[in-house]
Amino acid sequence: MNQIHFIEQLYNKYFPQSFAKGLKLTHISEDMEALPQEEKKKLANTLLSKAEEILSKEDLNAIKLFNEAAQLDPTNPLIWYRQGLAFFEYGTATNNEKALQLASKNFKIAISFDTEIFDFWWAWGNVLFVLGNQKEEYHYFLEAKKKYKQAIGLSKNQTDDILAELYWDRGLIHTKIAEHSGEAIDIKKAIEDFLKSMSYQKEAPASFFNDLGSAYLKMGELINDNNIYLQAIDYFKLATKKSQKYVDAFSSIAHAYTQLYINTLDEGYFTLANKHFEISLEINPLDATLWLDWAQLLGESGKLNRDSKKLRASIEKCIRAKRRDKKSNQIIPQWVESLALLGAYTNRLDLIIEAENKIMKATDQYSDESDLWYSYGICMRAFAMYYDDIDYDFFAIEKFQIGLSLDRSNPELWAEIAATHLALGKDLEDIDMLERAIKFYVKAIDLKPACPSIIFDYAKTLTTLAQLTLNQNTLEEGIRQFEIALSLQKNAILSHPDWIFYYGCALDLLGDLFEKESFYLKAIDIFNNVLLVDPDFEKIHFRLALSFTHLLEVQPKTEYFEKANNCFQIATKQNIEDDTVWLEWALMLISYSFESIDPDNQKKYYLEAEQKLLKAGSLGNQHTYYHLACLYSLCSKFEESINFLEKAKEIDMLPPIDEMLDDEWLDNLRAHDLFSQFLYEIEKKQNI
Repeated sequence: MNQIHFIEQLYNKYFPQSFAKGLKLTHISEDMEALPQEEKKKLANTLLSKAEEILSKEDLNAIKLFNEAAQLDPTNPLIWYRQGLAFFEYGTATNNEKALQLASKNFKIAISFDTEIFDFWWAWGNVLFVLGNQKEEYHYFLEAKKKYKQAIGLSKNQTDDILAELYWDRGLIHTKIAEHSGEAIDIKKAIEDFLKSMSYQKEAPASFFNDLGSAYLKMGELINDNNIYLQAIDYFKLATKKSQKYVDAFSSIAHAYTQLYINTLDEGYFTLANKHFEISLEINPLDATLWLDWAQLLGESGKLNRDSKKLRASIEKCIRAKRRDKKSNQIIPQWVESLALLGAYTNRLDLIIEAENKIMKATDQYSDESDLWYSYGICMRAFAMYYDDIDYDFFAIEKFQIGLSLDRSNPELWAEIAATHLALGKDLEDIDMLERAIKFYVKAIDLKPACPSIIFDYAKTLTTLAQLTLNQNTLEEGIRQFEIALSLQKNAILSHPDWIFYYGCALDLLGDLFEKESFYLKAIDIFNNVLLVDPDFEKIHFRLALSFTHLLEVQPKTEYFEKANNCFQIATKQNIEDDTVWLEWALMLISYSFESIDPDNQKKYYLEAEQKLLKAGSLGNQHTYYHLACLYSLCSKFEESINFLEKAKEIDMLPPIDEMLDDEWLDNLRAHDLFSQFLYEIEKKQNI
């Protein structure tokens, strides 16, 4: 009778409103108590059936009948099990948490009388699963997992249909546990359970394939494996074949293709993701979350490709999402990011200001949302691009730091704070900034290990640092990272020729460090690949000319000189106003003539170099003065040489004295009194 007293307390606890309305629990009458045991069992069963019928109509007077049935046959586990099932069905139908908790207690009592009944454990696991979903409390899923384990241990004689459903249920439990734990092992167990379930099914329904696909999608997100995403898509497609209006499956396909696009930057995956978002929203146009997810895909592609059309489309999808969910603050970050970047790429200050107004209002209201601070940082970077003012980059770093203080597991925040440090490090030639950028990129890659765009930016940062420090290890690591990024990027030469270009630049720099012909030749081969894809690629002919120039310094072959000369000529046609091209062309002519040309040709090339140096100077290149001084020294025009050294000194473009004393192009001038007097004047001013 202890169980009877206990369950009466639960009835009063979970349904106090019913007792307030006059429902009273009474003990069975003396006549009923006097009945033989078999008669009590029959009467208990009759009362139980009546109670089940009444409760199915949502009439809580059933509680009284359940109580009487339990008093008549208190040690019969089926009495408690059937009560549990009735309250389980009632609680599920009415979304009544108290009824579900009562069902759980009934199943617990049933099992206390008989621990070897398969149905008891399975039902108890099911009610705990539903409670976990309703209350979003992790412990219910852990408890449900234990009950399913017991049920599986007792499932030897169950039919295939029952086993299929049981393993399906446990797969869902493991999926929920994985969502909380973030552990790949939990989602792996879910997939194993789903596959076990499928082995018992003759023809699985659409919902099963959707659940199995969702498990693979979750696994893909946890380990960022493209093959897992493709497996997920295969199962989602099976679900859509079973049900052509299965919006969850279509939207999941869109999400999987989105992840594949982010990981590979393959425009084919972007097209497929875009198509499936469109299909999903044709089925359910009122889903604000789907509109936002579509906006994020378009925003990501617009940002990566500097595509204003996609950014406008992203903004339009954000507006649609907001119309369908006016209270959501999750839409603002993407809206702000797309607006700000569109303003920066199209030189529209009004759009950046509009983005700033939105994000200022949002961060005032929701200051603990890291995504908002990410977008605020993007907005500041847009101002930096528009005004060409690095102060805004420092403001952006402040915003990103606030976001990281709220969520240090966000790879986009780490990548953006790294990119901002890279921009500042390049502008200021600041080694510390570049080293911090590298540290931040490493963190971003730890969190998002297969994202080629982040790896590429990391490689570019390493190369930039190597240019300043001439550190061989740093450069070799940069080249290794370029190769990793390119291996992850299908058809990189077609979709991202700039990646190949930067890889070639890194190889060319490696050739400088080792003075090795093979590195220059490999760089030239890379640049030629870029040229084949995009003949108008910015500075491609100039970079080819520089690589041939560097080859000349290692191997002074006539063919390298002719190719360098030809590339410089094309580069000036590509941009006749580029003073650096004219300067480097002149220096190549001087260097080659100085090292390996007969006197007659030497005079000819020196004259050509002079013309190109004067052209570079007319375009504003201040390095020209010193190099003209060197050229005139080689030509024994000493007064002209000193004159240009004086001009270089006036604009503070002279190299240190030690370098001038070692510069072999100034050997002729150094033997002249004019140079001694020039150095004397410099040293005298330095000593004042």
